[in-house]
Amino acid sequence: MIFIELIYYLYTTYKSLQLAHPTGNSMDLRKLEIFACVAKLESFSQAAKTLHMAQPAVSIAVRKLEEELNHCLFERNTRSIRLTDQGQVALKKAQEILQQVSAFKSSMNELGNILRGELSIACPSMLATYYFPDLLARFLGQHPGLTASVVQSGTPNIERMLLNDEVELGVITVQGQHEGLDIIPLIKEEIVICVGDQHPLKNRKRINIKQMHNSTMVLYQQDYFIRQKLDNLCKKEDVSLDIRMQTNFLPLLTRMVKNNYGATVGLGMMVSQEDGIFGVQLQPKMEIQMAIARRKGRKVSAANQAFLNWLVEEINI
Repeated sequence: MIFIELIYYLYTTYKSLQLAHPTGNSMDLRKLEIFACVAKLESFSQAAKTLHMAQPAVSIAVRKLEEELNHCLFERNTRSIRLTDQGQVALKKAQEILQQVSAFKSSMNELGNILRGELSIACPSMLATYYFPDLLARFLGQHPGLTASVVQSGTPNIERMLLNDEVELGVITVQGQHEGLDIIPLIKEEIVICVGDQHPLKNRKRINIKQMHNSTMVLYQQDYFIRQKLDNLCKKEDVSLDIRMQTNFLPLLTRMVKNNYGATVGLGMMVSQEDGIFGVQLQPKMEIQMAIARRKGRKVSAANQAFLNWLVEEINI
């Protein structure tokens, strides 16, 4: 470690000497900075103090610049210095160059601070449709260098994908222990019966699952957690449903419900955001807790980690 520090010290010392004592005929920005400082202060000694340089080094740098430009930039006497006509022109150009370099450095620093990459997350269709659009819009609005990729799947499959490292982040349903996963709770929602404006249950506030016996239903397929919850409840209460259609395409489900072809089960957010769909509370009441998860010990991308950090602050976890 001491050897490395010594090498670094010698290197930085060499670079500082290069800047203080430029050689060759190539003009560099350091000479322009020194020249501009001397012109501003009208003093080699004051410029040396400001630049934390030895006065001879300042004088050498200005003289080298004059040689490269083939013009005398200062009129020198024993008491003061002032710019020549050529020096005034050179100062204006030097200031323009230095301002442009400063602006360039600032813009590159800002560019370096912009988070870039792709936020990628697996999410069930209902949350992807009704919950995440506002979140993603706010987050991506704060990070113009990011894009997003959202993969749609059921929560049981998403949990498998997380454990198999097929995705870095995924939205799952919280139930019992999730071995191997780190989770951040997101939202708790009630599962309700969703019906159209001509459905007989439209004006009902709540309904017991036993009263749904033989009801016409359009449902998610069985790999979706919300469907599994309904199936388990029906089995427990000895209820049979008349399932006319099964699909994981949420727009198809909502259209069939709005067309009054059948009822479905959905989260409360679906009812609040879909015109023409009405919610009926189920008895016994069913709720699900959703969370965003990643595999324990997995390092995620900078974009995904930034989203996780932002979520924790946004939803006040």
